[in-house]
Amino acid sequence: MNNDINQAVLEIKQGRIIIYPTETFFALGGAGTNPEVVGKIREIKGRPHQKPLPLIAGSIEQCLEATEMDGLSLKIAEQFWPGPLSLLVRAKEIIPFGVKDSENMVSIRVTPHQDAAKLCHLSGSPLIATSANFSGKPPCARYIDLDKQLIQKISFVFGSDVLPAGDLPSTLVRITGPGQVKIIRPGKVSIEEIMQKGWEIKS
Repeated sequence: MNNDINQAVLEIKQGRIIIYPTETFFALGGAGTNPEVVGKIREIKGRPHQKPLPLIAGSIEQCLEATEMDGLSLKIAEQFWPGPLSLLVRAKEIIPFGVKDSENMVSIRVTPHQDAAKLCHLSGSPLIATSANFSGKPPCARYIDLDKQLIQKISFVFGSDVLPAGDLPSTLVRITGPGQVKIIRPGKVSIEEIMQKGWEIKS
């Protein structure tokens, strides 16, 4: 574990894979615009090809550089970001397949974790933020629980005084119409919280 954020940024810019904390769990990640990074993370994690890798960003502006967020997406983003609500939105060309799916959609959120957000800003790219575990294994919220075999496969573990909250992943939603969202994955932001902001939940 190393708390040198400049070294972590250098690792990201050089196309390497790191482990770093987010507001929910520790993430396995790297530059979200680098196709080689996508392949490396899939290989390390053993992630099925049909499961795209999610992104975090440091700001809504950074999200807009990578995605085609419409007015409805921006509305819910302004209500919940920074925070553990991920949106499925249309990706721009700079986002490689494996992060975006066959419909050119990508999962993205603005992280409230101060150091994860700094990594995004300083590296100049949204970061892949899949949980730091081998596929099928539980995510981790403590350094001590990180799989030592996983650590051996990556180049850098970034330390932070702000640990993930654990418990639940980010909630993933997709806008289905004016004022309507579909819950793709339940998580940290509850259905009740989403409805309190004026959104109707569609099945």
